[in-house]
Amino acid sequence: MILSDFEWCGQSGSLFGLLPCNFDTPAQETNENGANLEFATVRAPGSDRHRPLSGRYTEALTGTFRVCKNPRITPSPFFDTEDIRFFNRWLNRRDGYHKFKIWLKGESGYPDYYFRAFLNLKKLELGGRVAGLEITVTTDSPYACFEPRTAVMNLTPDAPRYTYTDISDEVGHLYPTFTILCSASGDLSLQNSLSGIRSCIRGCSPGEILTMDSEHKILSSSLRGDAVMKSFNFGWLDIMNTYENRRNTYSANLPCTVTMTYSPIAKVGL
Repeated sequence: MILSDFEWCGQSGSLFGLLPCNFDTPAQETNENGANLEFATVRAPGSDRHRPLSGRYTEALTGTFRVCKNPRITPSPFFDTEDIRFFNRWLNRRDGYHKFKIWLKGESGYPDYYFRAFLNLKKLELGGRVAGLEITVTTDSPYACFEPRTAVMNLTPDAPRYTYTDISDEVGHLYPTFTILCSASGDLSLQNSLSGIRSCIRGCSPGEILTMDSEHKILSSSLRGDAVMKSFNFGWLDIMNTYENRRNTYSANLPCTVTMTYSPIAKVGL
């Protein structure tokens, strides 16, 4: 893969005159593809066959790339002390994982993916002067995420169901954020038929806005605040896929508008 640019915390490297480069030219590169699996297995007595008990990803994605100054827009090819201070402050953060994106030459789809990562820097010196920076990327997972996807479901008595196809590359459950605008009074019941999860919230009112953050297990109401939790069955709505089925059908017993936002998993390398 040939890197053409990168983005960190919403700002691109090219904005500050950085250009991905190689200081040597190896004939062949091997890059991490991510999602390396490891299985716990058991072998029955008298058998040579190992049977899987469980599987897990062995490590998060990591990668390293190098940057220099773009000679077309910078007066000097070398990094001075002020440059080093600036890039250390921008890139080398200690307040957790942040959004990191890469642009590849000839790959139009990669800007749609992002990683959650932290960065470490090393100086690359030439004749005692800093000619480039080596940036090591350490992510929090063995895959990337798509930029957030949003679906708006207008659930009415005439059309009480809405089907959404999960595009995540990982089989299993994800827990989106749902914003629910109630259009009638009563006890609201929402269900995902694929997973079987049902959310029940009692005592809803017309115009009430419910916000369900299923990932962090937070439910709030525009009318009742956090007190709405007393009327909730703790059925956190999800989205999921299996190897055979990606279609999630959501239904409601009362008219409402449900907005779902989530970031599907993208199994791409770094």
